[in-house]
Amino acid sequence: MSKVKSYFNNHAHNHAYHKDPSFYHSIISSIKKIKADGRIKILDVGCGNGSFIKSLIMSEIDAVFIGTDMSLNMINTAKKNLNYPSVELFLADGFKLPLKTESKFDLIHIDSVLHHLIGQTRYQSMFFVNLMLKLLSARLSENGVLVVEEMHYVSHLKPNITSSIIFYGLKLLNFLRLDINRIIKEFELGLEVNFLYDKEIEKLLEQYGTVRLIKKDLLKKVPKLYQFFLVKEVGHISYIVTASPMHKQFKFS
Repeated sequence: MSKVKSYFNNHAHNHAYHKDPSFYHSIISSIKKIKADGRIKILDVGCGNGSFIKSLIMSEIDAVFIGTDMSLNMINTAKKNLNYPSVELFLADGFKLPLKTESKFDLIHIDSVLHHLIGQTRYQSMFFVNLMLKLLSARLSENGVLVVEEMHYVSHLKPNITSSIIFYGLKLLNFLRLDINRIIKEFELGLEVNFLYDKEIEKLLEQYGTVRLIKKDLLKKVPKLYQFFLVKEVGHISYIVTASPMHKQFKFS
């Protein structure tokens, strides 16, 4: 994971990794439907510039917030945006959270992190994805919820074939040190991703609870980088995973 950490430290300034709090407005209504006794605890893994936490605070959601990111530059940016007594920020990734084992959360949020869990192969990368979801699910309170947001794409080919082309294509470009940024502006040396398609994400999440789709958005125009790798449509997809089917503490209305 050291390459991923290095990439985000070098490209933390990239506007693509700095969402405006308004980006999350469409899922705030779903989060507000979560009922709990007292103040809830929220963990944001891969918090970036802190826009998700900022959005919840601006929506007057009463909670204790903890945000983590593996990039020091991202954390420093988040600290500037989240100067609130209810917020704690840590430099860490989801695999090594600096928290006590017994620390549990009523809501855990992870946005656009899973496709950046990169191993030497797609198989190893999927192992990291499963491990991350397993570790985060273990951090949920008895009836806690997991909010997972990811890139979503539609392929000209079978999704798995496109994912493999993107995964190994980017690895080859980085291995050969071929900087195609002048041709395709979205590409930055060091970028590696393991895209998951919607049905694949849903199957993974079903291992950890009841899955509900919150939203699915598609960009009006597919960036050239994705067109280069045979992607037909690309966007963002969001899910809520309820850890327990018995909603004693949380209820969706």
